[in-house]
Amino acid sequence: MSGPVDTGLLDRLHLRMQLVRSLEEALQRLCDAGEAGDLHLNRGQEAVSIGACAALRPSDLIVVHHRTISHAVAKGVPLYPLVAELLGRADGICGGMGGEMHMSLPAVGFMFSFQIVATCVPVAAGLAWAARHHRRTDDVVAVFHGDAATSNGQWHEGASLAVLMRSPLLMICENNGLAGNVRPRFYMPTETVAQRAAGMGIEAERIDGTHIEAVVRAVAEAAARVRETSLPFLLECDVPRLSWHKQGQRDARPPEEVARLALRCPLLRLASLLGLGEEERTLRREAAEREVAEVVGRARLAPPPDRVRQA
Repeated sequence: MSGPVDTGLLDRLHLRMQLVRSLEEALQRLCDAGEAGDLHLNRGQEAVSIGACAALRPSDLIVVHHRTISHAVAKGVPLYPLVAELLGRADGICGGMGGEMHMSLPAVGFMFSFQIVATCVPVAAGLAWAARHHRRTDDVVAVFHGDAATSNGQWHEGASLAVLMRSPLLMICENNGLAGNVRPRFYMPTETVAQRAAGMGIEAERIDGTHIEAVVRAVAEAAARVRETSLPFLLECDVPRLSWHKQGQRDARPPEEVARLALRCPLLRLASLLGLGEEERTLRREAAEREVAEVVGRARLAPPPDRVRQA
């Protein structure tokens, strides 16, 4: 994809990012009240998942790390069964037994999410091999992982297999410069993830992951290259993490640092690009909050899985 991204598409993506933001804010309140689990939220990183899935084909597959909510919405997982799963209800996409980090809905191409860091990469490499060499399609498999995942052995194993087996794997790194509360100097021997990919023989590009139009354009171009060559490609997206690592691990960063990072909020950047004023932004936020409130209210009343009820 070359040239500017269609304004109509960007407008729809802003609404989707707002929905994710409002959903995660509601879930955060449930976490605080003890009604939801140890969730990993996407605040500040939404443009990567939303933009990437908008650029992929519907038949393309995705595999995700432990920060799953935005990716599920982006790939088309219906909101009610998604929330029911996150709250451990029987109506969830995995019957309430998978939770945030073990979700799957193959019907929309959301294949797996993983708790263990970097495990998603070799699994995605296997799916990519099967797509090209077993099912004989030109589908791409996109795997989302963080920068710290590249210091885990599973990442290197999956990347190596994808190169050697000529598999159409698009590796999308959400580089937020943190492993929990640990800084890159303790886990990154290179300045960028793209440099690590080069050592594996993988072409790579680095972009600002808070500009969703840049994400859509870069993913569309990278997916076309992967589809044509049947070789992996890595897209490194620089993003701020504006939330804690997870509910059970509070942020160790000083508030001033997070406040500086908040100036890069992808929702605000896209709203500015679209020329949305404060009134329009408020209307969109309120509409998303109403939709989320209805879904969360229904999910809270749904029963737990049979196994839990029997116990």
